[in-house]
Amino acid sequence: MTQTKDSSVATVDPGQYNRVVSHAKINDIRLIASRFDLKPEAVEMNDRIWTFGLADQLEDWSCDNAKGSLTGVYSYTASCLEGRRKLLTVTGRYLCTYALSDLCDEEAARQFLSRVGRFAAYPYFRSMFATLTQQSGLLLPPLPVISDGPRWVNSPSDVAKLEEAKPGRRVGATRKRGGE
Repeated sequence: MTQTKDSSVATVDPGQYNRVVSHAKINDIRLIASRFDLKPEAVEMNDRIWTFGLADQLEDWSCDNAKGSLTGVYSYTASCLEGRRKLLTVTGRYLCTYALSDLCDEEAARQFLSRVGRFAAYPYFRSMFATLTQQSGLLLPPLPVISDGPRWVNSPSDVAKLEEAKPGRRVGATRKRGGE
């Protein structure tokens, strides 16, 4: 179970989600917008240690089963801060397109995009950040790799409860070996 934007609980059938995973193949990644904002005083402060802020978001998505396509628009923003002042902000928006080889459930497709798709364009954003900051004369470390904690369509405790409730299963029963 996951939270949707309207805070209601959305349940996704693991079979439907796995179906999207097995039928979605990355087709295209395109930069559709970018913004670079460097405060002039940041050039003089380049030798100081800055705090980095990083955010990403699935802004828009669509699943067109008739055309066999799944698309997501992702926004990534990296900021360099000194205290509360933003000295540098780089934003990139990317369109990621997946080809679907079979029909897919729309909610499962949305969850696929928000869980898996966000990793597709991020290396391009990291590269853009590195290129732009280098061209502006800033010596900054590369952006970190994004990661996601473990997630489950159904939590392990839910799966354990389902396993215990299966017909014909006796909890705690053991079988004797070889006629004992």
